[in-house]
Amino acid sequence: MKIVGLHSYQVLDSRGKPTVAAAITLDDGSTHTARVPSGASTGKHEAVELRDGNSPLTNRYYGPTSVFNAIKNINSIIAPQLIGKEIDLDSIDKVLIRLDPSLGHSSLGANATLAVSLSGALASAHTREVSLARYFQPEGKLLIPMPMVNILSGGAHANRTLDIQDILIIPVGAASFSEALSWIVAIRETAARLGSKLGKVTHLVADEGGLGIAFDSIEQACSFVMDAIEIVGLSVGSQVLLALDVAATQFFDGTNYNLATIQKSFTPADFVKYIEKLVLNFPIISIEDPFSEDDWHSWNSFLQIAPQSLQLLGDDLLTTSLIRLERAITDMSANAILIKPNQNGLVSTTYSVLQRAQNAGFNTVVSARSGETEDSWLADLATGWRAGQIKVGSTHGSERTAKWNRLLELEATEQVEFSNPFK
Repeated sequence: MKIVGLHSYQVLDSRGKPTVAAAITLDDGSTHTARVPSGASTGKHEAVELRDGNSPLTNRYYGPTSVFNAIKNINSIIAPQLIGKEIDLDSIDKVLIRLDPSLGHSSLGANATLAVSLSGALASAHTREVSLARYFQPEGKLLIPMPMVNILSGGAHANRTLDIQDILIIPVGAASFSEALSWIVAIRETAARLGSKLGKVTHLVADEGGLGIAFDSIEQACSFVMDAIEIVGLSVGSQVLLALDVAATQFFDGTNYNLATIQKSFTPADFVKYIEKLVLNFPIISIEDPFSEDDWHSWNSFLQIAPQSLQLLGDDLLTTSLIRLERAITDMSANAILIKPNQNGLVSTTYSVLQRAQNAGFNTVVSARSGETEDSWLADLATGWRAGQIKVGSTHGSERTAKWNRLLELEATEQVEFSNPFK
């Protein structure tokens, strides 16, 4: 089938901020639309998200966050190069690379290139009459990923109610995705009720649906989540484990790590010891970005002393970049990578990063962003790529439940197995 139309326009993400949509129309009359997400806590090494700033296209009501320049790049530069061509994801991405070979897609904007690449992937799956998950894995049982889900949120996602970004849970004892999700829902709702009973503010829901409850320390917050798990009747340690998203770049001043809630500053060496103490004292199986995005020495030092079972997960450190992943492999700075398509800018090259990580023995976690859309393609990518884990936020907000519901649909309608990287 051939591409007969490509049109882009501005839509809103879950935070009410502008983002890019792109729609590819094929000669069978079908249209395939993708909307791209956007992050709040972004690493400086991510692909370039093009926003209008002070350009002539800036909308005075949206201000500098509008994305009309990225949209113009799709409609006036990319579309003429693709209309009339046979639909094929790899070919589309090669055209996008030719049009913008810059690192991070800084010319066209990674939000422009990803919107086109994603709509191309959806259209390519349509031509084969399969789902996006089956497009990437045509045969065999699909691997439904293990969910990693926010219960408490702070940092840039929740007005700094915690120094760190998220305390999450992983239902390692669940036998299926549907069982895992039911546990998560129960724990999240119990945590909300428990917070109210303790007189803590629970009305603040963070960008990704977690509870924005203030605590005096990270340790108190971890204990609170453990209490919620036990109230539900599940076993902490054997059935449900904790995960932390520290997002340490946000409170690293270039010299020290500064925790405002306990009014204490740590040298990098001391912060390594502090993180080690956390993972030894609490049932934490995964820790994301415990050190700043360029503090490679601390990452390496911590991995050498961390429990072998611990997943040391790079997000700001690795930014879905093959270059930074290769350094982490060589330096032994992490053992897992967060995969975010909008950090990379293309579907095919994002997949290449994931495959390289898997070949190096890294765990892979496909992740949403704080500014999400109602699209569910992320669930299909995580499944079709056999990522093993997925992180899309909490269980509140339709932009989050769209992904969970899609995974429930795949589990109910396909031949599947449920991933558990922590067995």
